[in-house]
Amino acid sequence: MITSLSIKLPEKPKGIKKLFYLIKNDKVEVEIKKARGVSVKQLTYTSYSGKIRIDKIDCIIGAQRNHLLCSPTLKFPENSGYRRFSSNAFSKRLCTNMALSAIKSCVRPETLKIGIYDPDGDSHDIMFHILKHCSDVKVVTNDFNSYQYELERAMDELGASAVVTKNISELCDRLFVVAPCVIEEKLPLKQEALVLTTGCPKVPSGGLVYYKYHLRMPNGFDLLKPKDFDEEYFCSALYTLASQYELGSIVPLLCRNYSSSQTVKSLCAYLNTKT
Repeated sequence: MITSLSIKLPEKPKGIKKLFYLIKNDKVEVEIKKARGVSVKQLTYTSYSGKIRIDKIDCIIGAQRNHLLCSPTLKFPENSGYRRFSSNAFSKRLCTNMALSAIKSCVRPETLKIGIYDPDGDSHDIMFHILKHCSDVKVVTNDFNSYQYELERAMDELGASAVVTKNISELCDRLFVVAPCVIEEKLPLKQEALVLTTGCPKVPSGGLVYYKYHLRMPNGFDLLKPKDFDEEYFCSALYTLASQYELGSIVPLLCRNYSSSQTVKSLCAYLNTKT
């Protein structure tokens, strides 16, 4: 069962009422919701002191304490055994799905200069699907072996090939870079390069970088989501913890960064102007 924890911090009163407010007992509400074969235990913790008492929720949360859905701002005591659920697997799918959708919608996808930044080789299958549409593809990875099968497959089935290298300087002429990972090193990208990735880069990176995705949740699943969680995070839990792998076919409605957003249509329009 998936377990979520939401925190409510009521506005504190002033004057003499504040004293009674501070000694008021915290409240824990539990609701179990079910849809499409998935159960979610939703805990809502109302804290009047501004602190979270683990002892009030531990027996309710139980074995889910090491993969608990909650806000990234919530901090648990050290050695408590509590850990916020976090996984990049679903975001990788959203990133690559949106990239492929944009590429396929372009007027002349075969002319695009595509880069794949995949240091650990976890998303090697994306290269084959991109090569179905594009002829100029460069992959930067530290795990050449993971790409060897895809290179052979692409040659046998498509008669296509790609450059696979460890040298990040090979990305310097790429127009569209797909990075289904969190970028942890500065990439030598030109200013107009378009980048789709799966989290805010750890270091400043060149190009137009988008790393957050918005999607329409399938009917039923939307009823399970606590109001304070975004769709990407909650669906990541459904995908990873509840094995709802059909969610992996979703194409996001839009991607965004801290200041702007793009749809598949606008991504495609941008790429078309550069080819």
